Amino acid sequence: MSATEPPRVLHVSHTSQPGGAELALARLVGRDRPWRAALHAPPGGGAFDHLRGTDVTVAEDLPALPTGGTRSRAPLLAARYLAALRAGAGVLRRSPLFRDADLVHANTAAAAIICALADRRHRRPLVVHLRGPVNAETLGPLGLPAFTRLALRHADGLVANSRFTLASVMGRPRVPAHRVVLQSPIGIGERVLRPRVRPVVRAVGMVGRLQPWKGQHVFLQAFAAALPDSDVQAYLCGAPLFGEAAYEAELRALATRLGVADRVHFLGHVDDVSAVLDSIDILVHASLGPEALGQTVLQGLARAKPVIATEGGGPGEWIRSGVNGLLVPPGRPEALAGALRRLVASHRLRIELAAAAAGTPGLLSDPECVARHGEFFDAVRRAHRPGPAR
Repeated sequence: MSATEPPRVLHVSHTSQPGGAELALARLVGRDRPWRAALHAPPGGGAFDHLRGTDVTVAEDLPALPTGGTRSRAPLLAARYLAALRAGAGVLRRSPLFRDADLVHANTAAAAIICALADRRHRRPLVVHLRGPVNAETLGPLGLPAFTRLALRHADGLVANSRFTLASVMGRPRVPAHRVVLQSPIGIGERVLRPRVRPVVRAVGMVGRLQPWKGQHVFLQAFAAALPDSDVQAYLCGAPLFGEAAYEAELRALATRLGVADRVHFLGHVDDVSAVLDSIDILVHASLGPEALGQTVLQGLARAKPVIATEGGGPGEWIRSGVNGLLVPPGRPEALAGALRRLVASHRLRIELAAAAAGTPGLLSDPECVARHGEFFDAVRRAHRPGPAR
């Protein structure tokens, strides 16, 4: 690479399904950026389709990883998962995009394992993106040792999406000195600085993948308890992924049992998140445990919405309960229902929370996120010394 050329960064994703990590990566590489971007990912899924025809070189040729492979204790599934990791490493190793990269960015823990296997001699710097806590619950009994013993020891830099996420890896051997807590791009083109709060609540909603852990069932239970005799509508924006279609059917059946099916609307995957957020009066985040980042929370704050979120993890780093949002215990429909009643009843509180949300400190625009990532990539690249894996 000449001194005047931007560095070549290869981004590696273990899936092309439009989950939060993949959408964040698509936003990162789909904007003006101070590096030349290329991408390796499996085919299908659609998360990166819009990058075709841009200046991003896209190679959708990695093998798909078996769903649940890291968490399964079934020997056959584990063997298939390991074989897919090795096959993906082989694809990378033979790829000119990998060979010519000045830096490799692994978008997830699984992608980091593939990258480490592909570059055993550690010839190019590797930045690993931590999208969730590094523990057995998240990575599984197979994924955790593979990540910590292989990927982490090859990493030259770590990008964590929250202090909560970064703390989960600190204290482990070979944590790289170059590490940063950095918000992911959230897909909001413009922040709302002067919120308009309607005097009467007409719509509440959730934005995010339909998944039991995300707690849409808790939201429906709280909605039915808080607003049983009301014309307030509930909107669920998101689609089920990774074999979780049955959960959507369960949610529809639950809405029927609760007597609110006529007021609950399933919108599926939504590209224009800003438009959805602007159409609702209260945004709800209902994850059953600490969320690593909670992109929907940041999206709600950026559009100056009154937000109710569950305590812990990334959302707790952004929301001061009673100031720029409300925090409730996870998995407690009655607590969420109480927060909903409180907001629906108080126009003044909604105005106060929306105004404070608009002024949330530290919230970056997508261009600012891209610039910060570029600065970190450059620092890691300049510090790298090729040689044996550490």
